[in-house]
Amino acid sequence: MQEIKQIPSFLQKLYEILESEQSAIGWNKDGTTFQILDSSLLTEQIMPQYFKHRNYQSFLRQLNMYGFKKLKNKQGKSEFQHSQFKKGLKNNLLKIKRRNQDDIKQSLESLTKEFEQESYLNEHEKLRKQLVELYSNQRSLLEEIRRQMERNRNLQRETQDITERINIVKSYQLKKLDKLIIIIQKLPEDAQISKMALMKEKILRKLELIEAENICMKEISLEKQDSSMYQEPNLTGVKSPAGYSPKTK
Repeated sequence: MQEIKQIPSFLQKLYEILESEQSAIGWNKDGTTFQILDSSLLTEQIMPQYFKHRNYQSFLRQLNMYGFKKLKNKQGKSEFQHSQFKKGLKNNLLKIKRRNQDDIKQSLESLTKEFEQESYLNEHEKLRKQLVELYSNQRSLLEEIRRQMERNRNLQRETQDITERINIVKSYQLKKLDKLIIIIQKLPEDAQISKMALMKEKILRKLELIEAENICMKEISLEKQDSSMYQEPNLTGVKSPAGYSPKTK
């Protein structure tokens, strides 16, 4: 228990992070090295929890101070190794000592260059992802514009078709109207056919509605009155038209 207290705070916390459930950094398969899987997650969530800061470069300086070596990783991840820093061998952390100032300075310069290069690559990757997303959004927008243009063309065709149908119906109605007007104009306006005059007014009102609303109506037919069913009104005292001979009782 006394030995654990002598372990440097940085090393102890680093070991605890690697043993915890998180996806920012992790051991390799053999437990002899560890690699940084997600530097953004490490700086934004893990480091504030364990080290009370988000300075990634300070984290790399600490590794350098305790003699961790950066390895070349085929996956492009930052991987670090120390002969005494291994999974399951926490007591070996007591054997890890801080390096002297000259070694630290030399390694720090090299590490700073690597950090700048890594930052550049990370920034480049972010820009690449933004460009891919922008390109995808642009394609989606163009596709939506094409669909809208096609809908507009279909709407224009439908509108044109409806207009043509309305014109055909209107032309048909106007022809019927002309014929009915001719028939109505030939109707006598004598007082003896007041019923026919009333029918004439009704027909004219219906024709006006047809013209105003441009709708299809059923053909209006005029029924001929049966001469045997026609009853003459009592026109006593009214001068009969020429050729008219009233019956006497």
